[in-house]
Amino acid sequence: MTSDILNTIGLTMGMVGVALIFFWGPPLPDFDDGVSLGIEPATVLTDGTKISDIIAANQRRKLRHQIISSIGMGLIFVGFGVQVLAIWLPQLRTA
Repeated sequence: MTSDILNTIGLTMGMVGVALIFFWGPPLPDFDDGVSLGIEPATVLTDGTKISDIIAANQRRKLRHQIISSIGMGLIFVGFGVQVLAIWLPQLRTA
């Protein structure tokens, strides 16, 4: 595999990773796990929605956000690694 192809692969991985980070943000620490309302999880709202359903949906969304943003970060790091390999590969072949 030539260094041009490796460099292109690395750049593409970095661009996809940056796009994922742009939309889903980097993983951040979560210091607040709940909402400070005096509503119990078993409470049913006027539209029939349970608070426990809202909490479960928020937890699923949070997990998906963490997974996608971590994939984006991983793509950026692996993309940079592939680019470094593309730079050093020709020198390793001649040595």
